Amino acid sequence: MTHTNLKDLETYINKRGIETKSVVSHKTTTIKNLIMKPNETIPPHQVPVDVTFFILSGSGTITIGNSSQKIVKDDIILCPPNTPMSLEANDDGLTFLNIKTPGIE
Repeated sequence: MTHTNLKDLETYINKRGIETKSVVSHKTTTIKNLIMKPNETIPPHQVPVDVTFFILSGSGTITIGNSSQKIVKDDIILCPPNTPMSLEANDDGLTFLNIKTPGIE
């Protein structure tokens, strides 16, 4: 068993300029904790794997394909492979887990 607290993980800036913590990183699953500042955005992009977003705090808007959805704490959003996605944090910022299956960096 491995036990870690999210607050104790090292923070780095990912390739899209977002504060990030790596929770799990192996070939079957990648889990990142992304911490978006108020009004920060992640521009449209796509990846070749399934992506699950689990909102931990804050609020914002997620766009997947042509559909946009307001998101808040405890929301779970699924994005199929190769589908454009983007996020925008509201004034309170947005923190979430980004789960990719299979894993990808």
